[in-house]
Amino acid sequence: MAKKVKPGKLRGNTNPNNLTDDENDYTLSIIGGMSYGLDDVAQLVVQDGTTTESKEQLIRNFRLIAEKGIEMGLMGNNINFDYFTLRFGVKGVFNSANEPFTRPKHEVTASMSVGPDVRKAMLETMVENMGPAQHYAQMDTIINTVNGEVNKSLTSGQVLEVKGVNLALKGDDESVGIYIQEVGAADDTRIKATVVLNNEPKRLMFMVPGGLKLSSMYQLVHITQAGANTNRAIQLKAPRIEFSGKQLKCTDGTPDSGVERPGIL
Repeated sequence: MAKKVKPGKLRGNTNPNNLTDDENDYTLSIIGGMSYGLDDVAQLVVQDGTTTESKEQLIRNFRLIAEKGIEMGLMGNNINFDYFTLRFGVKGVFNSANEPFTRPKHEVTASMSVGPDVRKAMLETMVENMGPAQHYAQMDTIINTVNGEVNKSLTSGQVLEVKGVNLALKGDDESVGIYIQEVGAADDTRIKATVVLNNEPKRLMFMVPGGLKLSSMYQLVHITQAGANTNRAIQLKAPRIEFSGKQLKCTDGTPDSGVERPGIL
C-alpha cells in the first residue's frame, strides 16, 4: 500500500500579541481544534471506505505495531514509524560518574519528531487567515450516542454529543440555549433542549427534545452570550447565534449504514 500523507487546509483567526507593545503585531490561532482519539480516527478510516477491516481490527493492528515499537524504544533503540520518529532518553544531573539512576531525581524522557512525508505535507498545507477572532460556535462533530453515528442522525429522547469550539452556553438572555430546528422550517418552530448534561467550550451534551418527526432532517441552532473559548467570565451584550453545518436525520436510533450521509449546508 503506497504511503500518502495528504496536505490539509488550516484556518485561523488573528489575535493581538499581548507580549509586545506593537499594535500591528498579531498571532494566528488555528480554529476547529478538535481532539481525536484512536477510536475516533479508526471510525473515520472505516467511513472513508479505504479499507475492508472493521474499526476494532484497525485499532488492534495499530496497537500491536505501536506497542511493539514503544517496547523496542524503551530498550534503547531508535524507532522510525515513517510518519513519526521516537527515541527515549534520560534527564537529570548525575553527581558522580557511577551514580545510579534514581527517581525522582532522574527521569526517562521521550522525543518525537515528524518524518519526511509529514514534513512534505506540511509544506503543501494551505493556511487561510480568517481575520480577527469572532468566537462563533463551531459544531464540528455531532455524535448520536444511542448508535454512535457521527454527523448523521439524532434520536428523540436520546443524548446528542457535540464537539467543537466556543460551545459553552452562557448568558442571562432567555434565548440562550441549544435548539433543534427542522431544515427549511421557520425559526419560531425550533425546539429548545431543556436538559443539558455537559456544557464546556469544546464539548456539549444534551437530551434531544421529544416530538421530532422520523426521517425528517434537522440542524442544531446554538445561541450564547459567551465571549470566547476561555475560562474568563466575558459575556456579550447580545446573544450570538450559529447554525450547524450538518443536517441530521431523525431516526429511531437503529444504525443504518446503507443510508447516504447527509450533505453539508
